[in-house]
Amino acid sequence: MGDTSRLDAIAARLLTAERANRGVRHLANAAVEIGETVDTAGAVVILSEYRQAYREVHDVLTNGDPVDIVYLASRLDPS
Repeated sequence: MGDTSRLDAIAARLLTAERANRGVRHLANAAVEIGETVDTAGAVVILSEYRQAYREVHDVLTNGDPVDIVYLASRLDPS
């Protein structure tokens, strides 16, 4: 098994990025509904962080040790 603290950090980054991505989408939708402008620069930063976190997870899933893959998957599943 690899470094569990690294895998925990990868999982935390993805979960945080997912929440931020969801939040920025809700804010953008609300802004559009009330006729306000959307802060696209902020949305781009959040989407960039999400993509980077996704790439880290993808790298473990495609190139990682099977034990690391199962561990990471368990950290990503909130149930």
